[in-house]
Amino acid sequence: MKRILLLLCLLPYVTQAQKKLDFADCVELLGKNNLTYQAGNLQAEAAQAQLRQTKSQILPQISIGANHSVNLGRSIDQYTNAYIDQLYNYNSIGAGFQMPIFQGFKIQNQIRQNQLLKESAMENRVAVLNTQTILLMQGYVNVLATKSLYESYVQQVESSKQQVDRVEKQLNAGVAAQSTLYEIKAQLANDKFDMVTALNSYRTARLALFQRMNIEPDDAVEFEPLSEFVLPADSKDAAAVYEDALKQFPEIKSAELSRKSYTYLVKSIKANNFPSLTLRANIDAFYASTNRNLDYFNQLNATRNGSLSLGLNIPIMGRWITRPRVEVAKVQERQAQNQFDVAKQLLRQSVETAVLEVASTADRYAAAQGQSESLTASFAVVESKLNAGTANIFEYALAKANLGKAQANAIQAKYEYMMKQRLLQYYRQGNWTGIY
Repeated sequence: MKRILLLLCLLPYVTQAQKKLDFADCVELLGKNNLTYQAGNLQAEAAQAQLRQTKSQILPQISIGANHSVNLGRSIDQYTNAYIDQLYNYNSIGAGFQMPIFQGFKIQNQIRQNQLLKESAMENRVAVLNTQTILLMQGYVNVLATKSLYESYVQQVESSKQQVDRVEKQLNAGVAAQSTLYEIKAQLANDKFDMVTALNSYRTARLALFQRMNIEPDDAVEFEPLSEFVLPADSKDAAAVYEDALKQFPEIKSAELSRKSYTYLVKSIKANNFPSLTLRANIDAFYASTNRNLDYFNQLNATRNGSLSLGLNIPIMGRWITRPRVEVAKVQERQAQNQFDVAKQLLRQSVETAVLEVASTADRYAAAQGQSESLTASFAVVESKLNAGTANIFEYALAKANLGKAQANAIQAKYEYMMKQRLLQYYRQGNWTGIY
């Protein structure tokens, strides 16, 4: 009774110490800690900053300047323009304004190009997260599968222990031979070896999952099992899945936006061949210590002057410079088109493979389940015969080994099928929403 009361008192602390994470929690941790995804975020931020920089070029430039000098020896008096030979101070201040009026829509095309590049980087950031999530899903499923395998081997060890206890009792009663006990203990040793191997695989899978999320391994963390997932009825049609994926997949959107951006790059380069207009304005004033009749501020007021100008620049031989740049940009545009085609090809091949693998793993899972059920029934018969003394230890060991292999096949097929189902749905909708 005291032990029960102690256990009840400690239960809240044990429950609190044990942490549980589902796949959605793991994805959240992945987004916060995974360095590959963070690199994608930085690329998106760089594209956003580049867009703001390009937009700033269309704004007017306003500047204020000041200058102070001390003149020695023979020089020109800035106030009277006469030669003087003395020490005097000179101070000038001014403000300038400059704004592009027309540049052949160069800046506008650069803005459109960088806007598309920014959107492409944003889509690429999502694509990086999705790719990392695929690897995370594989690691998560591997943890669940190795845990189930370990639990299966634990049950086999317990079954062998029961047989060892039974044979020891028969040996003490004089109805079993010593060799039978050695043989059943050998079977127990084999089961323990398989159990330890499964435990190591489970620990390795857990470590890989923690490393994928870039967090410290924690033995207190338990991973929640995945919920049942049913694919839509038309998921067997690879062409239909591919058409849906083309509309949603971020890799496709990113490649297409990148390809379109080069159209505006070519236009912005060609704009250098057009005339340009620039509006300029400035105002200046100065003070010279040689004029003792006016103080500082009165001199600034007396010497203020300004100008307003409209500058026209007509390139005469600019095409010799812009033509090679246009050719380079067009080659880059074709390269982007090729990358877009490659992205579509890889997506189509991935979808075709995913559809085939879902069908094949479903058949494998059904066959493995049937095999496990049949060998479970067969083992029960052999075990009952062994208990009754009508079967030998070799028949028992063979039946147990076959059952263990069948159970392992069923577990692996189950989790492989769960993974392939979710992967196919991801290809269809282009994200992991609702697939967890």
